[in-house]
Amino acid sequence: MPYHLEKTELIGMEAIQDIIELVLWTLFVRGERLVNLLIVAEQESGKTELIKKYRKNIGIHVRRRFTAYGILRELRDGKISMLFRRLKILGYMLIGDLANLFTFKPNTVDSNIEFINAIAEDGLSKESAYWISGEDLEPYENLKCGLIAGLNPFGFFTSDGKVKANLYKGGFFSRFIVMTFSNPTTMNFKISNSITHGEYRYDKKFRKLIHLNFPRKRIQVYLPENCAQEIGDLALEIAEEYNEDLVFHKIKGFRLQKSLISLVKASALRDGRRIVSDEDVERIRYLSDWMNLKKKKLKMGYPYA
Repeated sequence: MPYHLEKTELIGMEAIQDIIELVLWTLFVRGERLVNLLIVAEQESGKTELIKKYRKNIGIHVRRRFTAYGILRELRDGKISMLFRRLKILGYMLIGDLANLFTFKPNTVDSNIEFINAIAEDGLSKESAYWISGEDLEPYENLKCGLIAGLNPFGFFTSDGKVKANLYKGGFFSRFIVMTFSNPTTMNFKISNSITHGEYRYDKKFRKLIHLNFPRKRIQVYLPENCAQEIGDLALEIAEEYNEDLVFHKIKGFRLQKSLISLVKASALRDGRRIVSDEDVERIRYLSDWMNLKKKKLKMGYPYA
């Protein structure tokens, strides 16, 4: 039975809601990479409120501020635990505003970016300090974690519209699917009207959190060859879109292709299937309209809701 998104009070955010949920579902796709997602949009767009709605799901850790030392200290103190201990997978860190990452001293910022680059790809290494000793880090060597973060364009772009240099360090940019968006005027009017009628208040029915019905273990999902080819072509198209606006480094799209494979498999798994279909590929293709740096407007009405 096809999955339907839970209705929320956040008007017009269904496409962003869908990509967040698919990213979280990659936790349970056996043998594929965890997808990392960076959502870039203006303040008051709803991205932070949407991210916070997933905080009660297993393996999900929502943080307002994020530092390498803080996360490792919480692990060491038992305040957070690994979702899959044998695989050394922590789960997902959800960060409402990644701009906080850049408010520390330069050496702390560098350490945080090094930490994210490691945890989002190959796993932590005790040769890197991350502000704790290698001995303390040993139990968490090779630890991986997915990341979903929101960011204001002011924290992402320079004044002349280029991606900030910090976001290239160590291949940081290529480790994420970056989605940018803005709201059309019609959507802003609808949001304002809903506020006038008090639909945002805590006593209204749509203020609840979103619960995802995750399986208990990671599951193998099969990707047919024709779908794999379509995903490969789509990854090249998206990489070209990014590269139009990147200055210092161009991406080849290999990590992106792996991430898209994880997403189509997550789409199938969420629907209760173990084989990717054409519909899964089309869903990701539709969502790819915002996988660029052009801040395209969201659309009223989401065909996969």
